Amino acid sequence: MITATEEIDVLLVEDDEDDFLITRALLSRAESIECNLEWASSYDEGLNAILSGEYDACLVDYRLGKHTGLDLLKAINDRGNHTPIILLTGQGDLEIDLTAMAAGAADYLSKEEIDAPLLERSIRYAVERAQADQRIREQAALLDKARDAIIAYDMDGSVVYWNKSAERLTGWTADEMIGEQARNYLYTDAQREKLDQCFATIEEEGEWTGELKQQTKDGDDLVVESRWTLVRDNNGEPSSVLVINTDITERKQLEMQFLRSQRMESIGRLVGGIAHDLGNLLVPILLGVKVLQQRFDDDDQVERTLSMIQKSAERGSDMVEQVLAFARGVEGERAVLNPGSIIEEVEKIIQETFPDDITVRTTVADDLDAIMGDATQIQQVLMNLSVNARDAMPDGGTLTVNAENITLSASDARRNIDADPGPYVRITVSDTGTGIPDDAIDKIFEPFFSTKPEGEGTGLGLSTAYSIVKSHNGFIDVRSEADEGTTFRIFLPVTTKSRNATADGAGDEEARGQGEVVLIVDDEDFIRETAQQTLESAGYRAIVARHGKEALELMEEYHEAIDAVITDLRMPEMNGHELIAKLHDSYPDLPIIAASGVADGQTDAALEAGARRFLPKPFTAEKLYGSLNEVLGTSTSKAK
Repeated sequence: MITATEEIDVLLVEDDEDDFLITRALLSRAESIECNLEWASSYDEGLNAILSGEYDACLVDYRLGKHTGLDLLKAINDRGNHTPIILLTGQGDLEIDLTAMAAGAADYLSKEEIDAPLLERSIRYAVERAQADQRIREQAALLDKARDAIIAYDMDGSVVYWNKSAERLTGWTADEMIGEQARNYLYTDAQREKLDQCFATIEEEGEWTGELKQQTKDGDDLVVESRWTLVRDNNGEPSSVLVINTDITERKQLEMQFLRSQRMESIGRLVGGIAHDLGNLLVPILLGVKVLQQRFDDDDQVERTLSMIQKSAERGSDMVEQVLAFARGVEGERAVLNPGSIIEEVEKIIQETFPDDITVRTTVADDLDAIMGDATQIQQVLMNLSVNARDAMPDGGTLTVNAENITLSASDARRNIDADPGPYVRITVSDTGTGIPDDAIDKIFEPFFSTKPEGEGTGLGLSTAYSIVKSHNGFIDVRSEADEGTTFRIFLPVTTKSRNATADGAGDEEARGQGEVVLIVDDEDFIRETAQQTLESAGYRAIVARHGKEALELMEEYHEAIDAVITDLRMPEMNGHELIAKLHDSYPDLPIIAASGVADGQTDAALEAGARRFLPKPFTAEKLYGSLNEVLGTSTSKAK
């Protein structure tokens, strides 16, 4: 507010000196303000003086030689100057007056009607309004600097204010949104009902807080934490709604990933335990079939029956292995790989086996970086995703596989709990199929979950792919839209190694024993018995123990005769890890094979304790023979 003692600097732009003298005389009689009047006698002089920003208000004559006061008003507006302009006209001209006000003039006065009180009121009003506008601009500037999107609606839902953060967050500018219904831009049909509930609540209770799903101008999904406050006018009537939106999209994504990770971990423990028990049940079947085949090798009917039993047991064993792979992580050979070569191999398989109505397009960057991994497992991931894409396009479509180098920044990595900043190879598998339902997309990596009709899928393909990618220190995400298609993106970290780092694998070839003595340690009676029969039928000799303590007692008595030990890891009295450690300390040259189907990362612990090999359950006779052949071949002497 202007006080009675406050001085006001006023500029008069007028090319007639007599008018300047008259104006100065009028202002000298002002009662409530004290004006310091300065004179600019031309358009150019007036423009420069106004742009200096030294004046609180300007009186501008309409006629300034070849220019007009309106020209001057437009010139200062174009330069962003906010000095209040009062236009002085020689005679009342309504059209000029209206044009001046529309152009932003603070007031217009006719020289014929002007007197001291009128001029004083006009200047005082112009300066006060300019000060109020300045405060509003300063407040708006502060709001524009806020990180949150700040929006105001009138009671009909039309936008009356839209700050810079709202522009940054949504992609729509204030010019595009002021006066528009935000519901027609930010919200899908599914969210508009909730929006109506928000307005109903704000009218009844005066405030509302909650989460809203929105869309940007580019079609990206947003989740905002929204706080609504009802604003009332001087009469207490609702006039507008102030909305403050905080972008929590990234936080919600991380929360969802964390919950999924927790759920996957719980499911892994559950199915891992079940798979372990199933594996134990399948071991005697697989080993027993081998024994029976040797006894009835001249009976074709028995052979067919045993073959059927073996194939069924092997299918069950494969499923158990897939479940355990999901639960405990996937191990395998690790070597420096060219992902482009793997994609080329997958493309050949797809081109030869997929229907003709599916178009396959692959794009591999020429400078694609190398990764460290297992080629067979990476190929399995790509085949699983490609087969799922094929099944999602029963009427044909396009399958696209792209591979490129990318670098994740720290902010990029924060969007996924499994990601670290750094260079990755990103492999994208996209289809134009039916898409994944919204209520299923968060469950697709869980074992046994499938969107396919019953009998058309095990529900293990994506869970295995998830575990393989995770075991390669990568991560996988999915985006899908109904009837538009699905896109999986696989991120595999780049390696700087230049030579293969492969792991030795146990041979599956069948090997005959030469009378070697093998100690079998397992708390399951049927596993001990069938393993003993299987080994003895292959030329080995076998003794058995029910747990670690019993195994140590047998070792003390027969250590000079025992050539190798096969031990389970989960047993009463003394578990396999303790047994392996004690045997390794006492008999460092004794070959030990650890066998288990437990899904809790037992492999490394068993090998660190002293085991030479890890044999996952359920195992076939051939894998058992192969593991024994390997450790006995590397054994230098018997236990001593």
